[in-house]
Amino acid sequence: MESLAQYVGALLESADTTHRSENRPRYERHLAQAARMFYAIRRDPALVQLSAVVAEERRAFGWSFLSGDDGARVEHEFNAFAQAVETVRAV
Repeated sequence: MESLAQYVGALLESADTTHRSENRPRYERHLAQAARMFYAIRRDPALVQLSAVVAEERRAFGWSFLSGDDGARVEHEFNAFAQAVETVRAV
């Protein structure tokens, strides 16, 4: 999915440029979850596992905050990806 690639790109770029030390572990965790998402897409054509990981990430974004414009971009890209997954699963 192109939207997953966009999300990962935003995570990588933002993680590389953040000046906020408290954001670094958050970016690492989101990147690890993105790897789980990629794996889930490859492993489960029905996207059941992917939907579960996306739901976990929705909760994680609700509990933690990535500051600045980079954080807003990451959240925007995640929401675009999550919405695409939820739309496909609804069909």
